[in-house]
Amino acid sequence: MTAEHDEEAPRIVSGALLVRADGAVMLLHHRAGPFTGRWSMPLVGVADNETAEHALERMLKQMLHVEPGPFAFLDTLQLTGHDGDRFVLNTFSCVDWTGTPALSSGMYDEAAWVPPAEAGVLELVPEVRDWLASQTATVEAGLRYDASVLLDALTATRGALIAAFDKIPAPLRTTRLEADASPLDLLAHAADVEAYTVAEVKRVTGEPGRAWQDFNEAQWADFRALRPADVEADVRARLEAARAATRAWLQGGDASTVNAYADHGTRGVVQVGANLIELASLDRAASERLLRMALTATMQSSSVASRGN
Repeated sequence: MTAEHDEEAPRIVSGALLVRADGAVMLLHHRAGPFTGRWSMPLVGVADNETAEHALERMLKQMLHVEPGPFAFLDTLQLTGHDGDRFVLNTFSCVDWTGTPALSSGMYDEAAWVPPAEAGVLELVPEVRDWLASQTATVEAGLRYDASVLLDALTATRGALIAAFDKIPAPLRTTRLEADASPLDLLAHAADVEAYTVAEVKRVTGEPGRAWQDFNEAQWADFRALRPADVEADVRARLEAARAATRAWLQGGDASTVNAYADHGTRGVVQVGANLIELASLDRAASERLLRMALTATMQSSSVASRGN
């Protein structure tokens, strides 16, 4: 293949259809680059040494400061930039994400949450405009939560959490291996957040007009500072009791309840299933912290052994 043909070959990019709980998608206004002055979903070039999904994860973390959940492939589009450059865009949906999006890229200067059916009011990249107009049903379907699927996701992430905790030597599980927490603190936090979340789900679905209130992290930290040190066996029992209550609710309740909407004190309309899947996201984040703590514990043990020799 000649260099001329290499220059003419389309570049591979990935796009994330970042979906909010009320069905709106995030669109960004291009400040620079081949689509300057137009809107699109968040886009990122795919390097030769990474997959489309890895590129999206990198972009969402670094450019929008959100933690993405699983990606679902949607479609492949052919785009043409202002200067005639061609792009192959692989689009993915991302529904189960956490965090507060914040722009930190010179490529974009504005962000907006827009229902797919209303995105045409913006000056979109033409190919994205035409494609997005056909995606309303797909996005809505992506927001349909299934109780059994939610339970499977929660079971998988909780198993990973316990496995990560068990990697830490027992004598160090109550030691603050990070500045603000010990391994047992993270396990206790997971139990308390889950117990509160399921109780709040029952309140907002059973009390008309009640607004969802997030778990109060500052209040929890205050209580933790005052109460006696946790005992590992008690925390494990509390964790299992919280999960048993979640399991009982998901298996015994009206399946449609997980797709109900509730008013949120700060985020507007929030879907019940989205709040439950956040428990899985929190378990994943805690697992990552525990694995870092396990590495710290290993390094400390090696250091002590070295000094002993």
